Amino acid sequence: VCLEGRDLRSELWVDAGCGTGTLSRWLAEQGCNVRGVDAAPEMVKTAAAIVLSKSYPGTLSFERIETIASLPVPSGSLDGVLCSSVLEYVQDPDGCLAEFVRVLRPGGLLLVSVPNAQSVARKGQAAIHQLGRSVGKRWFPFLDYSKHQYSVEQFIRLLATHRFRAKKVLPFGSPIPVWLQRRRLGGSLLMFVAAR
Repeated sequence: VCLEGRDLRSELWVDAGCGTGTLSRWLAEQGCNVRGVDAAPEMVKTAAAIVLSKSYPGTLSFERIETIASLPVPSGSLDGVLCSSVLEYVQDPDGCLAEFVRVLRPGGLLLVSVPNAQSVARKGQAAIHQLGRSVGKRWFPFLDYSKHQYSVEQFIRLLATHRFRAKKVLPFGSPIPVWLQRRRLGGSLLMFVAAR
């Protein structure tokens, strides 16, 4: 949905915080040349092992890096950066966005997802997480590490400070029907498509 109508064949992309490479593989299936990077060595190892069993129209590689705030690619060399569910955990989201600006060509795309501060589902997860902590349980343990969440307007302003123009916002990621997820208060995550 986010890249509908875009010809991705031969484009150069980095998946910043690729995890086990699910989205990197999807981009490569569309014909992209993708470099997946992650700070966790076990994630990079798993991602690399998965791709051994299949060929892709595009190229695909994975490597461990210290931080997505310092990507191992030349300035202005990429057509796209994908950063899915990563910025909520980093110390300095501003530093990461500045790095994404550096590596993208003029007109390049950033696909980035962040937690939706206005989501009823996200607020429910937070309440259950707090309740769990009070009774010695770890419900929604990722919230122990999640540092940042944004409203649509807050993140559009943050993108603008780094010279990104938000083209599309897609709420998603809740265990509710898709038509409800797509409402601003529904999806626990927000996917932004932004142009440099």
